[in-house]
Amino acid sequence: NTVMDDNKVLTLVSNERIPFTPTMRMLLEIQDMKHASPATVSRGGVLYINETDVGWKPFVESWREQMDPVAQSTFYMLFTHQFEGNIEQMRKNFAFTCPILDIGFVQTVTCLLDALVMMEAGGK
Repeated sequence: NTVMDDNKVLTLVSNERIPFTPTMRMLLEIQDMKHASPATVSRGGVLYINETDVGWKPFVESWREQMDPVAQSTFYMLFTHQFEGNIEQMRKNFAFTCPILDIGFVQTVTCLLDALVMMEAGGK
């Protein structure tokens, strides 16, 4: 395991030690703290960001940045006009076996679009 002690020295699995200066900070983004030890939890400052505060648009922007300008424009229109305009209709008209957040819809759509674009690029 990688460990950070009280003196702000990060010790890696390889026993390499990385001292942090007073101005250095480390930011980790995790899905959950299921495997975190009590020491890790007590030393870390935990910041919870609610999905509804951030929304799905930053995810889409990050996803679009990997594309050429024409695709960026096309997918911007798709998400801002089609997805945003119809998300409430989807929630009203479809029955879900478990609740799903907007970001869940967006991640599914972007994965499907990535697969379709890769298929098209491969000539299939």
